[in-house]
Amino acid sequence: MIIDGIVVWYNPKQEHVNNIDSYLPFLRKLYIIDNSSSDNKNLLEGKDTSKIEYIPLLDNMGIAKALKLGVNKAMESKDVADYIFTIDQDSLVPTDEVKNAYPYLEKNMESKEYGIIGLNVQNYPDGKGLMDVEYWITSGNFILVENYKKIEGFKEELFIDYVDFELNEQYKKANLKIGVIGDIVIKHTIGNPIVKKIFGKKIHCMNHPPVRYYYRYRNICYLHKRNKKFYRKLYLRDLYIDVLKVIFFEPNKKQKLKMIRRGKKDARKGILGKYKEQN
Repeated sequence: MIIDGIVVWYNPKQEHVNNIDSYLPFLRKLYIIDNSSSDNKNLLEGKDTSKIEYIPLLDNMGIAKALKLGVNKAMESKDVADYIFTIDQDSLVPTDEVKNAYPYLEKNMESKEYGIIGLNVQNYPDGKGLMDVEYWITSGNFILVENYKKIEGFKEELFIDYVDFELNEQYKKANLKIGVIGDIVIKHTIGNPIVKKIFGKKIHCMNHPPVRYYYRYRNICYLHKRNKKFYRKLYLRDLYIDVLKVIFFEPNKKQKLKMIRRGKKDARKGILGKYKEQN
């Protein structure tokens, strides 16, 4: 079984570079697609670059385009991998435990039931072994190449946010499953999280920068309009739970709410792609 990997960088810090050491050992090759405005190849000094191909885009082209580019590069290989492992720059993988995923991956190579088999994130959902889920995030995913060829692939127009769930929707339409291995857990950070307490209960807020809320709300409104059944839970969570967290608990709420309104407006107009400032 051959596994290649893709990580998308954006203004990486040294800790993000060090995270490579947690997943490079089980990869044949790692493609680093860098969405930063500068070349960061110098950060790889001291790494085993014989297994790494660094591709600087010298501009933020969005995570969807970077992932699609990485997958296409991997699939152009003379000896195409069985799986492509996608991981976020801020994720840390339990290296020694990944071997426990191999039986599930090998079985799926025969049955071809799953488009994606992911590793768990912070013990949610709680469980052991391979569990079926409706959707899953990009980080820590093993993408079966043979099944990826049956779908369109990452939707570049979304740029960032809900890129992973839209891919999950494509798999579902192709009658392919999404799975998560409950007892192999990666460390992963979503947003710039803050925790507030109210009546003794912890409230977890993502605290994204304003422009991320633009993409988040634009994309979920756009996708929900396209497929209400698949995105209903995510849509309701964003509009009636997460937006309240912004209002009551997060800083810079005025600018964030402005970007949320702009995102919803652009969704109604069908405007996708990279955010553009209004004159």
